[in-house]
Amino acid sequence: MTLASALGLRRSPRNHRSHAANRNAGLKSALTNPNSTHAGRAQAKHELHMRGQSAHVPLMAKVKRALGMHQTPRHQRKVNNARARARRQAGTTRKTHRRRHY
Repeated sequence: MTLASALGLRRSPRNHRSHAANRNAGLKSALTNPNSTHAGRAQAKHELHMRGQSAHVPLMAKVKRALGMHQTPRHQRKVNNARARARRQAGTTRKTHRRRHY
């Protein structure tokens, strides 16, 4: 038994950087989410500043989010949702990649 395990300390995960990047992305998305509260946006902004990240969100991103404008066309979103629903019902959690034929 090592000293760290005896003290109850855990090793940092191997994907520590990707976790931090995902956390930053989630905090930044909270800034533009119209369903987040004022207090939630303020907390996300504060945490981003504490992490040394920019909390700036372009005005156009806020407008698009408020109006419900998506980058993915509606038909493609429906297809993706239907595929995900079928995978959940089949018990498959991983996407299978298709080969591209050129």
